[in-house]
Amino acid sequence: MLSRLLLPLLISLPFFVFSQYRMDVRNVADCYGNSFIKHPGDYELQFTGRKGTETDLSAYPTLAGLQLNNTFWSSFTAPHDGLFMFSGITENCIMDILIFSAKKKEGEESSSRFTNICENIEVGTAVIERILKVKGNQHFGLNKSPNEQFLYGLRMTEGMEVYLLFNASISQRIKVRLNVEYEVDYSDLDVESLKSVIDMRRSNKHSELRIQLRDKSTGLPIKGKLLIDNSKRINGLYSGSDFIFSIQEREHLKLSIDVIGYFFQDQEVFIEAGINKELTLWLEPAEIGKKMELSGIQFKTGSSELLKGAEIKLVRLRDFLLLNSSIHIEIEGHVFEFGESTFAGRRMSVARANTVLKYLVDSGVSRSRLSAKGYGNEFMIYPEPKFDWQEQANRRVEIRILKE
Repeated sequence: MLSRLLLPLLISLPFFVFSQYRMDVRNVADCYGNSFIKHPGDYELQFTGRKGTETDLSAYPTLAGLQLNNTFWSSFTAPHDGLFMFSGITENCIMDILIFSAKKKEGEESSSRFTNICENIEVGTAVIERILKVKGNQHFGLNKSPNEQFLYGLRMTEGMEVYLLFNASISQRIKVRLNVEYEVDYSDLDVESLKSVIDMRRSNKHSELRIQLRDKSTGLPIKGKLLIDNSKRINGLYSGSDFIFSIQEREHLKLSIDVIGYFFQDQEVFIEAGINKELTLWLEPAEIGKKMELSGIQFKTGSSELLKGAEIKLVRLRDFLLLNSSIHIEIEGHVFEFGESTFAGRRMSVARANTVLKYLVDSGVSRSRLSAKGYGNEFMIYPEPKFDWQEQANRRVEIRILKE
């Protein structure tokens, strides 16, 4: 899908933000159960505390001294020619990192891709691209400035796959935080052909409002629906990736953006005559493990009763689920309270999540696509708030994608 191709843009998200993607779904200790890295971003690798039972590296004489102990396998496929890089940090242990590569065969089915490559590793025909031994509590990976803990990034061609083996020295369920980057060689990529430009100008006499819809993970143009409200002249529903409007007066516009496969987004923008305005809206792919905070959903203090105005956001959530009919979500409730999470706080967070769930079911969303969970104050955004708005930020509802 073109909207998920990786672009020249070098994606590098804040490293110490809690990972959006938990990579512990399969038996990741074996090559055959590897977790697939879909795109650049922050990942959290949850080790099982043991080595795999199916993967064997004995076909590589150069690895004879390597003892597999606590392993995690992951893979990445290059959508275009480019440079694969990553940065990670682990707990207090020594770790071996091996990167294997193999090119996807012509006509090979994606469902057989993992098995074939892992078989190549077992018989020794896969290429060892990088071997890195790192110390705990220090950053490591691939980049453009090699040193003791980093090697140079891996040049990849379109369709090429890499398999990453992480082997920890301690047999514990450790976690590794990984930030993946991919710098694409876009000389042959015609970005302009991906755009759908909607030009609503009637003359060139006025200043302009330009709105662009872009994939947050790749930077590529994506086509979607743009609804403009609160305007005297340009209210309406538009379909495209790039929009151009004439600005003839001062207005405070309300924008609603919907794209299949992406979280919805609402924006407000102030425009005035004589001043050009350009707005790029970065849309987040709604993929497994991704989260979205439902700002605007608030409850009466000490209860699970919704405050006035919350229905506007709930309607947007309902429409998102109806537009993306295969998506399943977990509704997560969070509360604010000092100290350790209490039974009462957790119960309240569950009740608030269930309030949202009930609204969605009553609005026509299938109950089988929804689950609700309360986390009390376990994941407060501001553990020691100094202002009322920080306390309010801790009282929130989020959704997490469970299935696409």
